[in-house]
Amino acid sequence: MLNHGINTYKSDTSFSAVKTAAVGIPLFIGAWPCHMAAGYVDTPVLATSFAEAKEKGGYSNEWRNSDFSPKWNLCQAMYSHFKLFGMSPAIFINVFDPSKHTEAMAETSVEVENHIAKLSADVIATDLIVKAGETALSEGTDYEIIYDDGCFIELLKEGAGYEATSLTVSGKTADPSAIKATDIEAAIEKADLCKTVLGIIPDLICAPGYSKLPSVAAVMAAKAPSIGGLFYGKAVCDIDSSATGAPTYDKVLKWKNDNGYTDENMIDAWGIAKVGDYLFDMSVIVCGQIASVDTENGGCPYESPSNKSLSISGLCNEAGEDINLTLAQADIVSTTAGVVTAFNFDGWVLWGNHTACYPASADVAEYFICTNRMHDWINNTFTNTFWSEIDKPMTRVRIDSIVNSFNSWLAGLIHEGKLYGGQIEYIADNNPAASLVGGKIRLDTTFASPVPMQQINMYSEFDVDTLVSSLNG
Repeated sequence: MLNHGINTYKSDTSFSAVKTAAVGIPLFIGAWPCHMAAGYVDTPVLATSFAEAKEKGGYSNEWRNSDFSPKWNLCQAMYSHFKLFGMSPAIFINVFDPSKHTEAMAETSVEVENHIAKLSADVIATDLIVKAGETALSEGTDYEIIYDDGCFIELLKEGAGYEATSLTVSGKTADPSAIKATDIEAAIEKADLCKTVLGIIPDLICAPGYSKLPSVAAVMAAKAPSIGGLFYGKAVCDIDSSATGAPTYDKVLKWKNDNGYTDENMIDAWGIAKVGDYLFDMSVIVCGQIASVDTENGGCPYESPSNKSLSISGLCNEAGEDINLTLAQADIVSTTAGVVTAFNFDGWVLWGNHTACYPASADVAEYFICTNRMHDWINNTFTNTFWSEIDKPMTRVRIDSIVNSFNSWLAGLIHEGKLYGGQIEYIADNNPAASLVGGKIRLDTTFASPVPMQQINMYSEFDVDTLVSSLNG
């Protein structure tokens, strides 16, 4: 430092750039055929494309079993999110363990054509025993395993058995039916790892095929408002559309109430969406639509996903019976029951604005999907932005910096039409000495976000005076 002259110094700016929380990021929970790919990873996995997800978790078109129970349900989620909606990224937690969820495959003979034998894609290569006659073959020396729409044994030219016309195989096959509801429930708790493992917090939790189980849905709803103990999200759950659930629209509300799908942190969805021969649980469709609308709005969840076009060809229940609701029937599901569905009105659209707490809740911040998620997003953004302020000296300058920064961000949302109004403030009366000496401050934020225009009423009247004036004028 000079003793004679000018000294200049750089000080930290007393204004924080707001780090907006990510929205429309789904966490899909279930099973994918990881024995076909990189292998079992008992932790959240991030993917930004279908190809990347396939490389990490494998892929099969067998999303369900013949009884409509889930099989490779994460493959359904992959297809929907990356291909049907073109959204990215998504997080997956796979519970299928190839060393655990298996069944024995009895020794069987398979034909070889052009030096290739085809087995079921469920065959686990690491446990496979292959023989050509009485000669045991070795992977990597005598054959290679390739997974596609099956498990292919390709005999190597320099290996034993290259000219074989049949092979004898035994080992183990994948048995995802061994996965229990408790396995899914345990995986839901691993949502807390997303921030530390991936640096991303999902705001949608989805377990297609499993979320129609009340015990699973309850755990999802409990986790949604406390992801990592800090962040808010929504559990997107399916209403059972099987014969023992709600196969028709008039049974949706009773099933929902009887099974406790009524939490403000839930979005309930009903129906099976059809896209050609593919059948999608409505929960993955809702996740894709929410992500799409959020993306179109610059990553802000202020707009409802309802009445937005869907690239589907129909709706059915688990029995495969077509569902084609009239407007009155669609409103019984969406408005009376508070459940999101699909409705065909000049093309298929998502239909429903409410979270699962509707119609029981009278709080507008709870019962609209968009207002509820805006509340989550604003809280998540505050946590994201000012977490670095924790344990710094408590000074009025620092408090004012937080207030000014956040108010500036809120003002930007107001200017963009994403909030009607909002402000954060430090109120002295809400910060007594006992709190301050304990290192605790309270900031109060009030805001109002747009509600969906659910109904437009237009009154028309025949004007006799106009008739008379026209004819007699």
